[in-house]
Amino acid sequence: MQNLIEFEIYEVKDEAKDTLGVTLKYTGEKQLEFEPGQFLTVLFDLDGEEIRRGYSIASSPYELPFVQLAIKRQSDGFASNHLMDQFTEGKRIKTLPPLGNFTVETNANHHKNYIMIGAGSGITPLASMIKTILRDEPNSKVFLVYGNRDEESIIYNKMFNDLFEEYPNFKIVHSLSNPSENWTGLKGRISKEKTVELVKSFINETEKGEYFVCGPEGMMENVFEALKELNVSKNQIHREVYTTKVVEDDESSEEISREVTIIIEGKKHKITVNHDESILERALAEGLEVPNSCQYGSCGTCKAKLLSGKLKLVDQSVLTEEEVNQGYCLTCVGYPLSDNVVILYEDRF
Repeated sequence: MQNLIEFEIYEVKDEAKDTLGVTLKYTGEKQLEFEPGQFLTVLFDLDGEEIRRGYSIASSPYELPFVQLAIKRQSDGFASNHLMDQFTEGKRIKTLPPLGNFTVETNANHHKNYIMIGAGSGITPLASMIKTILRDEPNSKVFLVYGNRDEESIIYNKMFNDLFEEYPNFKIVHSLSNPSENWTGLKGRISKEKTVELVKSFINETEKGEYFVCGPEGMMENVFEALKELNVSKNQIHREVYTTKVVEDDESSEEISREVTIIIEGKKHKITVNHDESILERALAEGLEVPNSCQYGSCGTCKAKLLSGKLKLVDQSVLTEEEVNQGYCLTCVGYPLSDNVVILYEDRF
């Protein structure tokens, strides 16, 4: 298993409605490093079962040894709700090393336009990027579009206001779907039309931008449609999805269980995967120690090679086109469509 990292819970506070702001303090001797936009996978015990949940780091690397997370309470999020109830200052927790490819590489010589578009808790990796860019790239501009339900739901509201006051090259636009009567900003969800209008107000047609998008799938689909209309090339768009879903209307998917062979460290394991669970879910339920972390297609840790058979893959945009062409897939979003599926994990866990 990967080396675990230990943190002390340094501060816990209400960051926004139904959202806990947690500041961790790294207590290890070896230097901790991470890239803006990466996440930590928190390990904890729930009724005797090891549970893992990934949380994006909201702080910048220059704020180490302190690391900030935002944990949002959800009606069906038993893991996050458990963590919110159990997190107390002074307690120690363990995580996997920072992971994730949704990152930004800063350079003091850059003269870039960064357009960040996020909604809800999707703001956390963007917050890390924004703070780092503003500190490291004085000649770049950062534009943030942030969608929420109401004023009380805005995560890191004070921090963004402080950044706006400190950095003239930072601009933020809020859009609320259910604001109070006193709200004077934009209203409604982040739609395709709204995105087109805002991007045009940020940069002109002759300028290029780097786009970082993070949030629920519906919002992201709207943003991608807008960027397509604006003729933004794919290599300028970086994304991280905070939810995944099985495609319900896939006619090729039958509601039957499938036999899957998993090869790890030279050993073959046969498992039966139900129609409504991913290969990774079943492998973990069977007690197999296979590489995993975020479990929703964002980090790439569960990458494996499909040697035979057919899979339905919900979203594996974290993989490069070359990796996909070579037969690699993400088992956390992979659902077998045939009985001859053979998966090879090449990396040790």
